[in-house]
Amino acid sequence: MTIKNFRHGRLYIESGDTPTALSKIVTFSGATFTFTEARERNLVRDRGEIKEVTVGDDQPVEWSFTAQYEDRTSFRTVRDGVWDGQAETIAGLVGGALNANVPTFYDYEQGSLQIAAGDPIAPGTKLAIAAVPAVAGEFSEELGAADVEGTIAVTAASGFNIFMPVADVDVDIVYDAVGLSQDPSGLLAAGACAGSIKYFRLRLDIYDPCNPPSTIDLAAGIVVERFTLDFAFLTEDSFSENEEANEVSFSGQSIADKVLVVPVP
Repeated sequence: MTIKNFRHGRLYIESGDTPTALSKIVTFSGATFTFTEARERNLVRDRGEIKEVTVGDDQPVEWSFTAQYEDRTSFRTVRDGVWDGQAETIAGLVGGALNANVPTFYDYEQGSLQIAAGDPIAPGTKLAIAAVPAVAGEFSEELGAADVEGTIAVTAASGFNIFMPVADVDVDIVYDAVGLSQDPSGLLAAGACAGSIKYFRLRLDIYDPCNPPSTIDLAAGIVVERFTLDFAFLTEDSFSENEEANEVSFSGQSIADKVLVVPVP
């Protein structure tokens, strides 16, 4: 059993998207991360006397973490596979015309796509799903479908529709991205096995106590050790209403047989 506290650590939840995975930093003021690596062993006996011990079947890694519930978005990431607030600039559009099925970099949750604040046409006029924009500033989402976790996701290739103003050829958007699964086979494209549950990566970075992480500057701090658990999946989540701070707990397993632990130079 290994337990780490988070005074000088940071936990990331990462999707299986390539080449750039979605990443969520779990924010909290106090938390624990625990994992247990099981080793099945077969006892070989001769008339009741142990003569040999052999390697048994692979066993999943058990993991859990508990945190004060400051960032509710991390709950959706672990439970539903949704990474909120993905910002993207779409360039190369045709001004003064309808742009149909404009692709996004990631799949997105139905209903979440918006024109980002600060864009010249923000907030724009959002139409019904799959409606055809006909006036500058109008946009619509394409129709999505429920993934294995029950989240209604619009594929990146389906994208969205927008009628751009004259001489405006780019738009800033924001959406809640639906991450693809890690691929345990290493042979299929991420998320290609539609019948399987979604796998994600848990990455714990341990920082130098003299150079800790910052909640303001995400580039601050020096990482000295990294724990990586691939192909993790959720088996249970719980919420506790407490007097000083609410608490959320997650537990799950990983089909990986061990946690990768490496020093970071």
